[in-house]
Amino acid sequence: MQLADSVEITTLVDDYVNGFLSSSEGISRARLDTVCFPMRPGEPMLAEFGWSSLVKIRKGGHTYPILFDTGLGKNALLHNARALTIDLKAVEAVIISHGHPDHTAASLETVSAINRDELPIIMHPKALTKRAFLFPNGERIDFPFYLDERKLHDSGGKLEWNEKPTPLASESVYVTGEIPRVTSFEKGMPANMHYSIVNGELVHDPLVLDDQGLVINVKDKGLVVISGCAHAGIVNTLEYAKRISGVSRIHAVVGGFHLTGKFYQPIIDDTVNSIRQMAPKVVIPSHCTGLRALVKIANAFPDAFVENSVGSTFSF
Repeated sequence: MQLADSVEITTLVDDYVNGFLSSSEGISRARLDTVCFPMRPGEPMLAEFGWSSLVKIRKGGHTYPILFDTGLGKNALLHNARALTIDLKAVEAVIISHGHPDHTAASLETVSAINRDELPIIMHPKALTKRAFLFPNGERIDFPFYLDERKLHDSGGKLEWNEKPTPLASESVYVTGEIPRVTSFEKGMPANMHYSIVNGELVHDPLVLDDQGLVINVKDKGLVVISGCAHAGIVNTLEYAKRISGVSRIHAVVGGFHLTGKFYQPIIDDTVNSIRQMAPKVVIPSHCTGLRALVKIANAFPDAFVENSVGSTFSF
């Protein structure tokens, strides 16, 4: 894996926005008047249950802008990009972390806005799968949105499938592809809850095998790892990042850790302890991490923990 000179990560969609977070070294926060008092009344920056980040990798005098996921609503990503004066037309590729709608539902609008012929859209083949939740009381909720290959193509996208690690940006970035499950405690979704819909039938799908992340090897720092939801487990994701890059040092981890809800509470301590052993310098849990896990991570990493918010930019 090649070295990147630097990487810049801007949070375009997340569950949370806070106008009173201060900028500091390596962290730029959206101005208060952008977050709370926009120029056009009634149009503050938007938070939603979703995830999208703009990742700019710099190497050898060239900048590679990559969009990682597109969020849930039709408006948040595009609205927030406008508020931050980000030109999405510069984006060279879109990476889909997995097929759930909180990471993909705005994909058609986003690809159309980027307006690039045959824009690479990199995803695991299973990201196109239709899915549903089935609850213990028998209630079934079919996911209201799923990725459509033809519609993405008609919007200007060119789908590229990756089950194995895929290099980008002169090989200074890897899209992980399918992540091996090696820890004893990261078991995926709760039993008998998450299903794929195959030929109209429900097929138990606890592992969400299309889950993947981004790995950037930054000069003089180490690995910067970005997750979407980390359905594979954030520890599994970090271990695989080290394996495919050949780099053992984790500098920063950013994104969803998927530790929210009663099912995941029992593994929070194991997760925190495993991350502690890797000694990252920066930990930015976001999206689906959950309040209990956020508090424990903040306490366990008093110097490394950084609060995320829509409009934040992290530079490494």
